[in-house]
Amino acid sequence: MRSLRGLGALALGVLALGAPSCAADADAPSSTAAPGIDAADGSDARAGSDDGGAPDDGQAPGADLACLGDEAPITLAGGLPYVTVTVGEAPAYDASFLVDYGTNASTIDLSKFAPPGPAATGCDPTRLGQLCGFARFDFFGPWGPVSLYTDAHGAGGGVDQAGIVGTDFTSKVAVSLDYARAKARRASAATFCTPADFAAAGMAPLSTVGFFTNDVSKLRPLSDVIAGSAPSITVANVPTVPLRVAGVTAHAQLDTGFSDALVPFSVNVNEAFLDAVTAAAPTALVRAADKDLSLTTCAGVNEPVEAYALASGAAVELVGEDGEAVRAFPGATLFVKRTPPAARRCGGIGTWTVPAAQVAASFYAALGLVAFDPFGSRVWVKGTSL
Repeated sequence: MRSLRGLGALALGVLALGAPSCAADADAPSSTAAPGIDAADGSDARAGSDDGGAPDDGQAPGADLACLGDEAPITLAGGLPYVTVTVGEAPAYDASFLVDYGTNASTIDLSKFAPPGPAATGCDPTRLGQLCGFARFDFFGPWGPVSLYTDAHGAGGGVDQAGIVGTDFTSKVAVSLDYARAKARRASAATFCTPADFAAAGMAPLSTVGFFTNDVSKLRPLSDVIAGSAPSITVANVPTVPLRVAGVTAHAQLDTGFSDALVPFSVNVNEAFLDAVTAAAPTALVRAADKDLSLTTCAGVNEPVEAYALASGAAVELVGEDGEAVRAFPGATLFVKRTPPAARRCGGIGTWTVPAAQVAASFYAALGLVAFDPFGSRVWVKGTSL
C-alpha cells in the first residue's frame, strides 16, 4: 500500500530466478546503482468521494478461460488484492502479501509472524532495508530460496499485511487478477492464453512494450522518460500503458497497490501531462481544490498535489494497441504531482519530463479482470463500447 512505501521498501533478489531487481516502486526508476523510493507515499489518503468511471456490466470476463491457469483466492481490502504466501520451512509460515504491480521490489515484514518467524539468513533481520535469505517462498507453487528486503507494513483495510509480491516475481509468470470473482490465476508462457483466446472472450490488449516484460534487456532507457538520465539506467519493470485525456496520451503505470478507496478512480499525473492537456483542451479539467492533498515523501518533506475533475464530455481513456479507447472513465479525479527539489531523489512520475500517470485500484475493480502478460508485453482487459 502506497502509504507504507516510504518506510523502506527496497529491492528483492529472487535467487532462484537470477539477478535482483533494482528499484522499489513503479513510481521510481529502476537503477543499476541503487534502489528507488516512491515519491508519492501516503497518496492513498484521498479525501471526499466520487461517483466514478465506467460502469461494470456485471459480467465476469475470463471465468471460462482455462488458459489463465491455476487459481487461488485473493482477499480484496481497500480495493487491494492480497494472497496467502508461505515463507520459510521447518517451520513454515502462511501470511498475507499484497500483489503489487506498482513495485518491482518484493518485501517482508518479519514483525507480522509469530515467534520465532521464518528463518532469515545473511542479514540483520531486526533492521529494515536488509536483504535477507529465506529457504522457501511459495506463491502459486514453490520458488525455491529467495532474498527479500525487510520492510514495515500496516494493516491494509483489515488485512495484516506481511509483505509485497512485486514484479520481480510476477514478470516471470502470467498472473491475472479477477476482481469480480476474488481470484488470482497463474500460467506459464507455454500455457498462457493466446491473443485469439482473449479476443474470443471480448478482451483487448493494452501495450506495455518497453515497460513490462519477462526479459529486462527489453526495458526502455530511463532517458526516454526523464531527459538527461544516464543511458545505463532503465525504467522500472512495471506495466505501463497508454492513457489519454482530451486527446493527449501519457505513459500510465498500473499500480494495483495504489488504494483510492476514499476518492474512487484517482489518477496521479505529472506536470508534463497537465500542461499538455490544458494546452490541447483548456476547459477539459476543472480544479477541485477541496480534494487537494499534501503527501509525504522518502526525503521527509511534504509534496502538495492539486486535484482536478473532468469536465462534461471528457474522460480518462485506456488506449488499446489499435489506438482506440478500450475503456473510458468520465468520473476520474486527477492529482497533479509537483515533486519538490528536496524529494526528487525519491524518483517517481513527478520527476518524469514526458507526460505520465499512475492509475489506482478502483479502475481494476471496474474492469473486473486484468491479465498481466509479461511474455507478450501486454495487459488484457475487457473492452466496452463507449
